[in-house]
Amino acid sequence: MPVQALQSPAVLSAARDFARRVALTWPMQSAMLFGSQARGNSRIGSDTDVAVLLRGAPGDFVATKLALDDVAYDVLLDSGIRIQPLPIWEGEWAHPEQYSNPRLLENIAREGLAL
Repeated sequence: MPVQALQSPAVLSAARDFARRVALTWPMQSAMLFGSQARGNSRIGSDTDVAVLLRGAPGDFVATKLALDDVAYDVLLDSGIRIQPLPIWEGEWAHPEQYSNPRLLENIAREGLAL
């Protein structure tokens, strides 16, 4: 069975809506669903992890995360789906060995689903 068949249509719709909203105001290169929702083994109440790959030099992680959380909150209000965004800059993505958690980026690359 293809991996994508395991995702809830509501989760995919909310994640894509989140990515669309982010792309309206951020220099987003791409977005990927990852974690339990991408693997298809989520449980009731699981959040929806979305990696947001941003263009340009790395910015302030906390400030960017909080701003993306604001967008995720709007999606939550509209869909009931809790998005957990993870900002990643293109340089970090290109050199995961230099990232604070290289294994996380490797997992996203291996299991992530493009939105």
